[in-house]
Amino acid sequence: MTPGEWIFIAVMATTLAGSLAAVLSGSLIYALFGLVTAMFGIAGIYIYLNAPFLAMMQILIYVGAISILIAFAVMLAGPMYLRPKEWTSPKKFVAALAVVLLSLLVLVGIIMGSFRAASGAKPLIVTTQELGRVFLDKLTLPFELISLLIVVSIIGAIMLALFSKERK
Repeated sequence: MTPGEWIFIAVMATTLAGSLAAVLSGSLIYALFGLVTAMFGIAGIYIYLNAPFLAMMQILIYVGAISILIAFAVMLAGPMYLRPKEWTSPKKFVAALAVVLLSLLVLVGIIMGSFRAASGAKPLIVTTQELGRVFLDKLTLPFELISLLIVVSIIGAIMLALFSKERK
């Protein structure tokens, strides 16, 4: 195996381990650490796919901002522990099986569609400079509205947490 394949296996193992830790953890803090690990793994996949801009945006936006936002939400919500999931109900098992089969169907459709698209189309090469120009020239208003929405949602979450603590 080549070094690139070993790196890919390591990145995929990091992503899967973080994802499993996020889903199967009994503590919200450990689940957050698993989510951050999975997001770093996804950034590694972007680097492996030769998309360094997406990798940096993944780290800045998801690993940095979103994980800190989730950490604040967990800290403001107070102590809360997740119970282990019980699979005794047949309805839960059927629902989980349906989700897994639907996810596999969507994944196969995406893979088959990407092979068809890759066979006859020329790849579109966009530089980071062109992408930044589009974001800051043509999409300035939506970019600023999204940031305003995030600030308002953070303030709302803090206000809800403060009022819920006063009532107790």
